[in-house]
Amino acid sequence: MKLSIIIPAYNAAKHIGDCLTSLTKQQIMSKDFEIIVIDDGSTDNTAEIVIDFAKHQSNIRLISQQNSGNGAARNEGVKSAQGDYIYFLDADDYISENTLHLIVDIAKKNDLDIVGFKTKNVLDAHHSISEGFVPTTSNLNVITGIEFIATHNYEAEVWWYIIKKTFYFQTGVTFFDRKFVQDSYLTPTLFSQATRVVFLDYDVHRYRISLNSITRKKTIAHLKQHFSDLSFSVQKLYELRNKLLNGGITNKNCITRLHVKQQRYVFIVITRFIKSPLPPKQLSIMLNNFKELEAYPLNLFMSIRDYRSMPYRLLTFIYNRTWLLFPILKLYRFLAPKN
Repeated sequence: MKLSIIIPAYNAAKHIGDCLTSLTKQQIMSKDFEIIVIDDGSTDNTAEIVIDFAKHQSNIRLISQQNSGNGAARNEGVKSAQGDYIYFLDADDYISENTLHLIVDIAKKNDLDIVGFKTKNVLDAHHSISEGFVPTTSNLNVITGIEFIATHNYEAEVWWYIIKKTFYFQTGVTFFDRKFVQDSYLTPTLFSQATRVVFLDYDVHRYRISLNSITRKKTIAHLKQHFSDLSFSVQKLYELRNKLLNGGITNKNCITRLHVKQQRYVFIVITRFIKSPLPPKQLSIMLNNFKELEAYPLNLFMSIRDYRSMPYRLLTFIYNRTWLLFPILKLYRFLAPKN
C-alpha cells in the first residue's frame, strides 16, 4: 500500500464529509491508499458520517477512542497505518482533486523521506482544483532536512508534508499529550534527521479558515492551555537546537532559523496575552522563562525577511522593552471594548 491518510476528528460533522469526498477524487486505486479516521470522542454524528462513507469506500477505516486530544488521535492512527507514506490531514480541511497520486509517485520513485507542497486558505469547499505547477521527477531539488530548514522559512503544520513511514518510526518522534501547536517541534525534529527532502511548487492542501476554530476561542481555560503549549514549543525548539549543536551540526542558517521560530512563538504569546484578561504577572513569569531558553528578547526576529514589515518592527521594539510593554498592555485593556 502506498499511502495512509490519518485524520483525527472531534465533533467534525460539519466538514468531515467534504474532507472525505476530496479524498475520493484522487487518481489512486483504493487498494493503494487508506483513509484512517480517528473519532476522538465526538458527541455529534461524526462517526455516523464516516461509517456511511465507508459503506461505499472500502479503504476508509474508523477508529473510535475516548476524547484524548489531537496528538493522541494521530498517534493511534500511525500505529495502524499500512502505507509506505503517511499523511496527517485535519477533518475540516481537504485536498484538491487528482493531486495525491503525483506526490506519492514522486516520493516513492525518489525514495524521499519527506515531500512538501503548497496549501491555500479557503472559506468553503469550492476550491477543489489545483492551480499550481504540475510536478515532475526531472528537475527535483533533493536536499537534506538540515538544508531545508536553513534555506526555507518552513511551515511547521504537518499537513504540508507526506512522510515516509519507516523514516518516521526511525526518528522516534511522537505527538505529545498536548492540545495545541504540537507540529511546531515535531516537524523540525523530523527535518533534522531527514536525508532526502523535496518541496514542490504545487498547491495540494486546502486549509479551511474557521472563526470557531480552537485557536480562536477565548475562555480562560483555553487561553491558559494555549499559552502553556506555546511555551512548551519554545522549550522543545531550544532542546532541538542544543541537540543539533552538540551533535556537530555546523549549518549556522539552520540553527538560526530554529532560533527565530522560537522567538516567533514568543511573539505570538505576547500578542495574544495583551488581548487576554490574564494578569500581567503571568506574562512576566513567562518572559523570564523565555530568557532562560534564549528566546527573549526577540533579538533575532528581524533576521528573517518575512518579519521585517513595519508592524513587526514596531511591535518587536515594544515587546523587547518591558518598561514599555506592560504600560501599553494595561492601556490597551483599558481602552479595548468590553464584551
